[in-house]
Amino acid sequence: MKKNLVSVRDRSGSCAVVLLVTPSKVYCANVGDSRAIASKNFGQVKESISMDHKPSEQNEKTRILKAGGKVYQSNAINPNL
Repeated sequence: MKKNLVSVRDRSGSCAVVLLVTPSKVYCANVGDSRAIASKNFGQVKESISMDHKPSEQNEKTRILKAGGKVYQSNAINPNL
């Protein structure tokens, strides 16, 4: 059975965290619903060193829409996940 391509929505996305560790600095870049967390003192202290880029957050949604993008959200649960 063929799907009507007009009704198929693009639900693409990305998720990545990249760290570059040098002797004197740590550089962090992230995209999508991902976050880097630093741990100190064998896990006694945890600190977020990046922010999630979730389209459900108002600031991120506004940024996406201003850039000409679209945000598709669904509360439906996919049983195939």
